[in-house]
Amino acid sequence: MDPMKAVAALFADLNWPARNIPEYPVYSCALAVPNGPLEIFCHVHAERERVLFYVRPQELDIVHARLAMLMEFLTRANYGLPLGNFELDLADHELNFKNSVQLPERCVAPDILKPYLLQAVETCNFYLPGIREVLAGAVPAEVIGRLEQGAASTRSE
Repeated sequence: MDPMKAVAALFADLNWPARNIPEYPVYSCALAVPNGPLEIFCHVHAERERVLFYVRPQELDIVHARLAMLMEFLTRANYGLPLGNFELDLADHELNFKNSVQLPERCVAPDILKPYLLQAVETCNFYLPGIREVLAGAVPAEVIGRLEQGAASTRSE
C-alpha cells in the first residue's frame, strides 16, 4: 500500500482528525490525552521505506535554566524503553517522543503502523507528568523513580 495512503487510513481508523501538510509527506494531528495536549507528526520517507512518528507535548514552558534537569530526566526515561525515544532540540527546546518503523512499501498498512503510533502516544502521556514536575523544579531521579515504581506496582496487581 502507498505509505501516505496507509497513514491517512491509520488516522481515519483511529478517528483522529489528521491533515496532510501541503507539499510534504507529513500528516499532523492534535490529540488530547489524559496528561495533556499533544501534536502528532507522521513523516513518510518512502525512498528509505521508513515511517516516523513524532509526538510533541504542548503547553510546556521549557526554560534554559531547567534544560540540564530535563535532559537528565529524558535520559533516565529513555533508558530501558523497548521502542522509541525522547529527543530534545537544545537550540529551540522542541521536545518529541519519536518512534519509527522501516519496512518495504508492499508491507505498509494501517494495522502494522498502529502499534508504533499508539506506543509513542502512550509513552509520551505516561512521562508527561514527570516532565512537568522536572520543569517545575523537581529532582529528575526522584521523579523517574516514583513514576516507574508506580507503573511496576500497577502492572503486578
